[in-house]
Amino acid sequence: MALGRTDQPSRLDGPGAAGRYARAVKDYRLGVSADVDWEAAYAGDIPDTPVDHDLMRVAQTLEPGTALDLGCGSGQNGLWLGARGWRVHGVDIARGAVERAQTAAANAGLEATFERADITTWRTEQRYDLVISTYALPSRGPGRVHALGVARDAVAPGGTLLLAEFDASLAESGWMAADHLVSLDEIMVSLPGFDLEQAEVRVTEHRHGSDAHDLPVVIVVARHPGPASEAP
Repeated sequence: MALGRTDQPSRLDGPGAAGRYARAVKDYRLGVSADVDWEAAYAGDIPDTPVDHDLMRVAQTLEPGTALDLGCGSGQNGLWLGARGWRVHGVDIARGAVERAQTAAANAGLEATFERADITTWRTEQRYDLVISTYALPSRGPGRVHALGVARDAVAPGGTLLLAEFDASLAESGWMAADHLVSLDEIMVSLPGFDLEQAEVRVTEHRHGSDAHDLPVVIVVARHPGPASEAP
């Protein structure tokens, strides 16, 4: 579930689907509610979230193969990959988001599937050439540990993992509840044996719906050290 800042006045603060979605994101981000009703948040006409820039940068250096998107939301990242020849599977807890992604993939004739499931408990035996999770990790605790383990273990030998999350420093300003943030060390220690191609905290523009803000973000790009399997 990609999250963006929605506490500043905008059209998203009003009534209707857009306002309902913005309020759900804000409540989650600030820790007002641990159990956000994502089904209700995704009901109706909500704003589109753009494709993640880090995903585009990383994917453009890779040959299309299989990809897993954990916390895919409405599927913008998976659909972008699918349009470029990737075979994609996305997972998200919100039924409405998954249905939007499924419909968009079918309409575009893409080789992309989307599944409704909770990434704090979901597992897969399949291995993927690219695994991504952008602004979608669960809150700190067993669920996050599980999701990070699934992301790590789902990377095929020679494959790539991209993780992008809001940095822990945002808790100091009160922008986001500390349990929803990550540190670079937290991510790095969860990837033993991986080759780190990028591991940094940097300020970058984060867009969500109609909002855009420059925020410190943890970016990790890691490669499974095993030999890449040949495409079928």
